[in-house]
Amino acid sequence: MPGSGAEVCGEGEYLYESICCVLCPAGTYVAQHCSIPHSSGRCASCTEGRDYTAHANGLEECLLCRECKDDQITSRICTVTSDTECQCKQGYFCPAEGCEICQKCSQMCPEKKEIVRICNATMDLECGLPDQGNKYLTWTTVIISVAGFFAGLLVFCAIRKRKSDKAALSDKEERSQVHKWLKYMNHPIGFGRLSLPAPWPGSQHFMFL
Repeated sequence: MPGSGAEVCGEGEYLYESICCVLCPAGTYVAQHCSIPHSSGRCASCTEGRDYTAHANGLEECLLCRECKDDQITSRICTVTSDTECQCKQGYFCPAEGCEICQKCSQMCPEKKEIVRICNATMDLECGLPDQGNKYLTWTTVIISVAGFFAGLLVFCAIRKRKSDKAALSDKEERSQVHKWLKYMNHPIGFGRLSLPAPWPGSQHFMFL
C-alpha cells in the first residue's frame, strides 16, 4: 500500500528481507541472497538427475526430481531445468495428465462393436460401431478427390485458354495478309512499284477467281 514503506520489486526480482534481489536463472538456486537492492546474489547450479528448477526463481534449494512408479516407465529423464516425465507401461494407461495410478487397458470391445482406437499410454481402448472406424478414412478420401478435381479443372482451363489465344493470333495474321492483297490488287496507279506481299495459304486460288 502507498505510504507503507514496503519495497516494490520489479519484474525478474524477488523480495528478501525488504530488499529486492534479481532472480536466479532456471537450473540454479539462490545460494546467497543479495545485500544491495536490485542486484544479484550468488546462484548455484542444481545437480543433474537429482534436482532442478524449471524457471527463474528465488528458491534457496532446487526441487527434487520425480521418480517414476513401478507401473510406469521414464519417457524423459530429469535435467537441471526440467523434471522427469513418466508414462504408463505397455498395456496400461492413465486418462489424465499428471495422474498417479495407471489402469490396465481393456482387452476387447462389447458385442456388435469393434475397435476404433487401440489403447495407448494416455487413453484406453476405444470401441464403436463397425463403420465408425472408417469415418476418418472416408473424409480423407473425399477431401483428396475434391482437391484433385479442382486441380485438374485448373489445368484444363489453362490449356484451353492457351489454344484459344493461339487460334486468335493465327486468324489475325491471316486477315492481315488478305488486307494486303486486296490493297495491292485495287491500287489504281504505281502498282509496279509496290512490293508484293508474301502469299498466304490459298492465295493462288484467289488470284485466278
